Amino acid sequence: MNAGELIHRLIFKQMDAVDNSGYPIPEGIDYAKAWGSLKTLKGRTRYLAAQSKSENNREFIIRYQKKLLNIERPRNLYVYWRDEKHEIESIEDDDGLRKSMTVILKVIK
Repeated sequence: MNAGELIHRLIFKQMDAVDNSGYPIPEGIDYAKAWGSLKTLKGRTRYLAAQSKSENNREFIIRYQKKLLNIERPRNLYVYWRDEKHEIESIEDDDGLRKSMTVILKVIK
């Protein structure tokens, strides 16, 4: 992975966070931040996205972060990219070597 290709800032926010007194924080808190490389949907992936009318999916490659795995991450987690809120479709370790992860996001309108 070339660090020069990681030019997009992704901010993972936990929206159901509470403060020390137990009151909800309306704007949420930053759970994690990552630099990512945007990948264009091509071939079969693009065809499947068009079929399911989910053409607003985006795919990013980020450095591995253990706290973003399905086991570790909280339920109500959203990603902000270019001030747009995205829902997490999936986050997977690319090759099992814990070097990079593929994050697939869906735009929330």
